[in-house]
Amino acid sequence: MTSVLASSRPTHTRWQVVSGLQQAYSTGSSAAKTPKDSPLAHELYRTLTFYTLTPTAIPRHDLERLREQLWATLTRYRILGRVYLSGDGINLHLCAPIQHIEDLQRTIDDLVLSQYGKGIDGAIWNFSTQEATTKRVFRKLKVQVKKQLVADGRLGDWDIQSSKPPTYLEPEAWHRRLDLDAQGLDAHGHPTSERALLVDMRNHFENEVGTFKTAVKMDCTTFRENMDLLDELVKNRDKNKEILMVCTGGIRCSVSGRYLRQQGFTDVKMLKGGITSYGRYVKSQQHQEEEASSPETTTATASHFIGKNFTFDGRRGERITADIIAHCQQCHTPHDDFSNCANSRCHLLFIQCPACRTKWNHTCGPECKEAVENGTGPAAQKPYDYHAQVRPDLEPISKAA
Repeated sequence: MTSVLASSRPTHTRWQVVSGLQQAYSTGSSAAKTPKDSPLAHELYRTLTFYTLTPTAIPRHDLERLREQLWATLTRYRILGRVYLSGDGINLHLCAPIQHIEDLQRTIDDLVLSQYGKGIDGAIWNFSTQEATTKRVFRKLKVQVKKQLVADGRLGDWDIQSSKPPTYLEPEAWHRRLDLDAQGLDAHGHPTSERALLVDMRNHFENEVGTFKTAVKMDCTTFRENMDLLDELVKNRDKNKEILMVCTGGIRCSVSGRYLRQQGFTDVKMLKGGITSYGRYVKSQQHQEEEASSPETTTATASHFIGKNFTFDGRRGERITADIIAHCQQCHTPHDDFSNCANSRCHLLFIQCPACRTKWNHTCGPECKEAVENGTGPAAQKPYDYHAQVRPDLEPISKAA
């Protein structure tokens, strides 16, 4: 049964924003709209991610050079999305024209991997579970230099390059491990009364729409809070006991897994490629089983993950199973599609069903509805700020319905 570990930090109000990405120098350019009659309007795009943690720190002057080189190359290939660079590695989330994916991989190999090493844990390329489409999930390109690749709030407290890695489990091995756990068996197949500790290292809005059935869900809004909760979760745990970790694509577990190893934990395992790779594995297995079996005998591989895998792009998620585990935060109807409040001075990320979207004109409640429709009221006077993901104040939103 999934459990929730809550942060001791003050609860965020509907107006507070997560500012974990604000410290870095960045450059970006809005992508020009493609005319419908242009050949580019029919260009097929694929969404993909990549990350690597470098064996040695990349010097700051090299990061600035890399930023400029990547910006020039990616714009030439009409690639959109986000690229984060830091002394400890590179992380990117992009949508690329399918004919330029090999160009992108060759660019990363030439500019990063060949110069700074293949990565202390390898170089992880990860493709979306969805096929190529003409719909671009990003509208601009941003290339950003950061102090940390993943802001864990522990800058200078530990050295990621010198720490030991977690054990990376391929999706098939991960699935088998959870099969054993469901049968009351440990990693060696021996009977046990203790369930495996499976930690979902994502934020609350991510695990709200999808998660592994037995995972401990972190009730937090930033990776820094997540790491604080992780410390609390394992502070009295035997350091030789198994810990399983999962996140969207793997980078947060690569970092937090190394952190746990440096704290002395010896049996830390993570899902290689994260939920994205597991989703591909499950769908591939189910497809193979459907082709090999008759309708009367087909038994699809049961996914241990249920619901959607939240994505930080225009899709707001990839569906892994048909399960809907979340609810509209205005009327409580089962629903798992996220919306941003149409009031640009609010931009709240919350779950909204189609009926409430119509009723509230794509806003989170009466104040923002008034601001959008009339340009008046308190919500219209809110000073503009950078908006990322926020924690909805669920009670006021529910009362609005």
